[in-house]
Amino acid sequence: MGHNCLTNHPHQVALLLQKVAQLLAVMVLFLTASAVHAAYKPAFTEVLNFTHYHVNADGSAFQTTESSIRIETERGVSGLSEREVYYNGTFENVEVLEAYTLQPDGTKVHLAADKIRTQDAASDSTQIFTDGKVKVMIYPQVQVGSVLYYKVRLHEHTPTFAGHFAWSRNYSPFISHENVEVVVTHDPAIALRFAPRGMSGGAEPLLASDVPGSIRHRYTYRQTDYVPPEPGVIALDDFAPRFAVSSFKTYAEVAQAYQSRARPKADVTPAVESLARSLTTANQSVEQKSRSLYNWVSKNIRYVGVYVGAGGFVPHSAQSILDNRYGDCKDHVVLLEALLRAVGIESSPVLIYAGNSHRLPDLATPYAFNHAITFIPALNLFLDSTAEFAPFGLLPLEILQQPALITTTGTVSQTPLMDAKQHYAETHTKLALRFDGSVTGSSTTQTFGHLQIRSRASQAANKDKDPEARITSMLYRFLESGSGTMSFPDSKDFDAPWVLTSTFELDPLFNFPGPSAMTIPVGIAPGNIKWISMARANLKNKFPESCTTTRHIENTELVVPKGMVMQAVPKNVSFQRGALHYKASYIRNANTLNVRRELLIQRAQRFCMPSDEKDWLALTKVMKKDLRGQIFIR
Repeated sequence: MGHNCLTNHPHQVALLLQKVAQLLAVMVLFLTASAVHAAYKPAFTEVLNFTHYHVNADGSAFQTTESSIRIETERGVSGLSEREVYYNGTFENVEVLEAYTLQPDGTKVHLAADKIRTQDAASDSTQIFTDGKVKVMIYPQVQVGSVLYYKVRLHEHTPTFAGHFAWSRNYSPFISHENVEVVVTHDPAIALRFAPRGMSGGAEPLLASDVPGSIRHRYTYRQTDYVPPEPGVIALDDFAPRFAVSSFKTYAEVAQAYQSRARPKADVTPAVESLARSLTTANQSVEQKSRSLYNWVSKNIRYVGVYVGAGGFVPHSAQSILDNRYGDCKDHVVLLEALLRAVGIESSPVLIYAGNSHRLPDLATPYAFNHAITFIPALNLFLDSTAEFAPFGLLPLEILQQPALITTTGTVSQTPLMDAKQHYAETHTKLALRFDGSVTGSSTTQTFGHLQIRSRASQAANKDKDPEARITSMLYRFLESGSGTMSFPDSKDFDAPWVLTSTFELDPLFNFPGPSAMTIPVGIAPGNIKWISMARANLKNKFPESCTTTRHIENTELVVPKGMVMQAVPKNVSFQRGALHYKASYIRNANTLNVRRELLIQRAQRFCMPSDEKDWLALTKVMKKDLRGQIFIR
């Protein structure tokens, strides 16, 4: 699926977003592997961040930013000695007014002109092509304690949405912000709304240096403490101190601004109509026609994003997408919309956030969204044809139970709730012990909902890998060894049930003859329950983290040969606390043991609070103890 395919976000003047995200990701990995949180120190401190916007009546704007960061660690020296200012080369101009390194002894080393370079902005995907630009400032003589300063002026001469302006910035709790100041002046002809979460300030009198007749707002923020980065934390947009300004009154107005330019792109051409009619028949139901058209777009339009000018928010025409056989999320939506309309079915684009932000900002802004999908009112159905391995009617995890802006009506809706009855996996495994301690086995797993999409994608990615190496890797997950084979349907055959089957032989797991014991092996079944049990509780978390709803059922039949006796088996287990449920039952009948384990997680929302971690700790303790339970054999 193409996330971030609504990417024409203006005003991207160096907030260190890319490098900071990379450094924080490294910190999270380090801290996850170490219990010594006291050792954490951010790579840098934000000493100064001053931003002044002047917004004109038509939504165009001038931005002046002064920014200083102090390098605190050697990791910061290696990762942040080049600072970057991103902008849209078609709509914006950027000038670096001043930049220097301030050394701990007070020496100021200015950047030479050849150390400020303009480059094409690199995409994080080979499938994305943009007119983004980046000013790169290469700082000299950087060491721990150096302060890296710049002053930049940006002119957004062409607003993404004519007559509108919107901008926001979050302030991470994982670093210090010693001095943050945001000033916005604007022409009275454009009404701006402000949402300064955790900041101080408001309207104030104009200064002599301001544009006469303007309205002035000023806000400040200071945070000198910090906490270690937290694994799985939700998007800062949802909880961190934040400044936001927007001229949009409501999300309905955002929808109208998007729809005014997207709707004409979905015009039905003769070629579009001909294709739609060739894929459907007159006597088919709305669902049957929609399924056929969705499947065609999903399988035949490859994901490529070309974001030139306003291309981050304005799709290409349905005919051009059909001609080229490629497009991004907006383009998929437009082509599917035109094909559906050609056979009498109306649909709407839907703006959504795909990822770990689970609420819309109170202040309406188009930049709350990074993805577009389709809604068919007649079926009350959301579709995402860029989710390459999603059968008709299924949505990937990233966009389930998320706020959704239906652009034809301006309605803020929600994608389907996550219901464990619909998003689950069920595995049946048969195991047979041998006298030499080895085990033969087979398994069958069927997955549903977002778990099916993930499984299809995983198997497609592994299709051309060395099968023996893959089996070895799967067995090694739980310190098993042996050999085996797996089989499954074509990942893009959406009409076939998604069933994984395997056969395997495991190297000896117990000693015989003589008293012995063994836990129940996994083999090359998915082993979801055992894998989930290894997820540790984050008891030191201070902020919400993304959580999911799911259900896993694992049935195992274990047969011992005549001449072996099962002396004892584990006890039944039943656990329930809040949204978490776990059961395990062991039924012995002669030489056969039937084991049924079920993990059910049914959450009311897409995130967990820090207080939920105690429940998770209690659950995983029970699961691990059960999974360590042994069968005693003689």
